[in-house]
Amino acid sequence: MTEAAPPWLKSMEHGALGEARARAFLLDRFWVLERSVDIEGADYLVQQRLTSKNFMDREPPRLGIVQVKFIQDGATYISIDKSYVSDDRGIPYNEFFTLVFTGREDKERSFLLSSRELLAECEEVVDRGHTLLRIKGSKLLDASNYEVTNKGRSLDRIEHALKNADFMANRRFLDRSGYIGISPDHIEPDLLLPLDNEYTDISKQFFTEKRSIQSTLFNMEDVTTALRNMLRSTDPEEHLRLYEEHVHDYVGRGHTTISFYTDAFQDEDFYATVRLHKARLAKLRELGVEGVYFRLLDCFNSVILAKLADTTFLSSANTIRIDVVYNGETLNEIGVVVTAADTDQPTPHLAESIKGSRFFISTSANRSPTKCSMRACPLRQGPRY
Repeated sequence: MTEAAPPWLKSMEHGALGEARARAFLLDRFWVLERSVDIEGADYLVQQRLTSKNFMDREPPRLGIVQVKFIQDGATYISIDKSYVSDDRGIPYNEFFTLVFTGREDKERSFLLSSRELLAECEEVVDRGHTLLRIKGSKLLDASNYEVTNKGRSLDRIEHALKNADFMANRRFLDRSGYIGISPDHIEPDLLLPLDNEYTDISKQFFTEKRSIQSTLFNMEDVTTALRNMLRSTDPEEHLRLYEEHVHDYVGRGHTTISFYTDAFQDEDFYATVRLHKARLAKLRELGVEGVYFRLLDCFNSVILAKLADTTFLSSANTIRIDVVYNGETLNEIGVVVTAADTDQPTPHLAESIKGSRFFISTSANRSPTKCSMRACPLRQGPRY
C-alpha cells in the first residue's frame, strides 16, 4: 500500500504540476515571462511573439497575466484576490486569466477562466480585510463550460485579449489624435466561437459595419476641422474657400442642416444573427456543455478533413454518408464515420436527425470536396442547443 503523502508535500507537488503544465501550454503560442516573486496573483506573464516591439518602445507590448491553480478534486476551493481580477469599480482586467489543472497522467483535465468569468462564477468572501473570489472545484469539474477541449481555441482567447488590450489602452489618445484604428480583432471573444449560422461571418460583417462608420467619422472630422478654421479665419475670402471646399457638399436644403451619409446599421439580419449566436451560447452554458459541444464539432471537422485528404477514398466515392453519434445528454462518447453512399436522392441533405444521432448525405466528394467542410453541421439542422 502506498503511504499517504502529508498535506504540505501534496501542496508542493500540485504546485509543481500546475506550473509545469501551464508553462508547456502557454509556450506553444507566447513568450512566457516568470516573476521571481509571486505578487498580484501572477504566476506567469505572457507576451505575443512580436519581434517588432520591445519594452523600450513608447507603446510597449501588452502582457497577459496567467495565474495557475491545481485542484485535487471537486471539494477543493480556489481563491483569488479580487484586486487581481478587477479594478475598484469592478471593471475586469481583460488580460487576466486563470488556468486550473486537475488529475494525473491519462486523467488530466484543464480549465481556462477569464476575469469576466471569474467575476460571474465566483462568490465573494472577505478574509483579513481582503475581498476574495472563491469557487468550488466541483463547479468546474461537473460541467464543461470552461474546460480546455481545444488547445488552439483557448490560446486564441488569450491572444485575442492581448490584441484588444492594445486597442482599449489606445483609446486615451483618441481625443488628441482624432484617429480611431479598427481591426477585425476588436470584437467580443464569445462572438468568435464557431457556432454556425446560415447568414454571415459575424467578425467580418462587424468589421464591415465599423469601416462604414469610420468613413462617416472621417467626413465629420473633415467638416468640423473646416468649421473651426473658419471661426479662426480673419479673411472673408479664406472663410468662403473653406466652406466651399469642405462644408458645402454636406449642407442640406435651406442651408439649415449639415448631414452625413452612412450605410451602417441597415442590416437587421446581421444583428438578429448576433442575438441568436448569444442566445445559443447562453443555452450551452446554462446546460454546462459548452466545452464538449465544441469538442463534438472539432471531432466532426477533423474526421471530415482527414477523409477528404484521402485521395483513394475521394476517387471511389461520388457521394459520401456521414454518421455522427454521441451521448444525447452529455455530448460525450463521440463517433464520426464517413463512408461512400449509394443513393439517388439530392445531395447534400439531412437523412435523419434525432437526439444523439445525425446521419446525412453530403455533396459529391470527387466533384467538389471543399464543400464537405461543414462547420457545425452535426447539430446545425434538427434540434439545436
